[in-house]
Amino acid sequence: MIVGVDIGGTKIAVAGFEPDPAGGRRRVTPVRSCATPAREGGDAIVRAVVEAVRAVADGEPVTAVGVGTAGVVAPDGSITSATDAIRGWAGFPLRAALERATGVAVVVVNDVHAAAVAEAAQGAGRGAGGLLMVAVGTGIGGAVVLPDGLRAGATGTAGSVGHTELALPAELAGRRCGCGAPGHVEAVASGPGLERTYRERTGTPLPLREVDALARAGDRTAAEVIAQGAQFLGRALAAVNAVLDVEVVAVGGGVAGIGERYLDEVARAYRAVAMPGPARARVLPAEFGVDATATGAALLAPVETPTPRPA
Repeated sequence: MIVGVDIGGTKIAVAGFEPDPAGGRRRVTPVRSCATPAREGGDAIVRAVVEAVRAVADGEPVTAVGVGTAGVVAPDGSITSATDAIRGWAGFPLRAALERATGVAVVVVNDVHAAAVAEAAQGAGRGAGGLLMVAVGTGIGGAVVLPDGLRAGATGTAGSVGHTELALPAELAGRRCGCGAPGHVEAVASGPGLERTYRERTGTPLPLREVDALARAGDRTAAEVIAQGAQFLGRALAAVNAVLDVEVVAVGGGVAGIGERYLDEVARAYRAVAMPGPARARVLPAEFGVDATATGAALLAPVETPTPRPA
């Protein structure tokens, strides 16, 4: 059994997979979840992952573990940078620690990178000539999967769509991204960015789900805020795909859960400014839900090759 793991700031999700004849992964167990011991640091998280892997395997041999995690992941599977959602996560040697604890090969990638691998192989991008994925939620993450595989980049930051710089209207131009830089799309198109824009325009602080409900009920300001965020995202995706020229742009994350009208606005804004070739890319909703990261991580985990027996 190959085990896929999704390590988030609040939850660890684990599931068992088996290779399928087409080279993909087929989930063969329910997803098991536990709270992330985020305040206890890396060693506690490793213990929690090991316990979850053992529980989901239920006595069956585990041949490899794939992990998608919050944070920027270096080629050696260590965490190079992260928010403070997990104490001491930046610098933690996650792959090495898990390999020592499990005794099997472990692959570690960023959680959005893992989700994009699942989308490229078995979701919105299956059969396409490359995929750009964006996950729009508390932040804006992204990933690039080309026909020959994931492109994490030399430092693990490839696909960081949220840090694309845009020409913003004067009232938004000085707003700073979580990274500290002004003008990044994450500051104006993420969930908190949309909530802030609505609050600044109306004086009323509301969570995004309530802003969306008002927009659906015909509130003009709420609808404009959501549409503007979608337009900013579409413009950023067009800038990124001018470099990549992939066939599919998949949009996922909690903000994309607003639905078809949001995604339609993203696609319209994308095509309005994209180069003629990349303008033909299909802008699609991500198909995977909560299983995306664990599935993609399992796809990246190596399949054990049986050792030939002597004749």
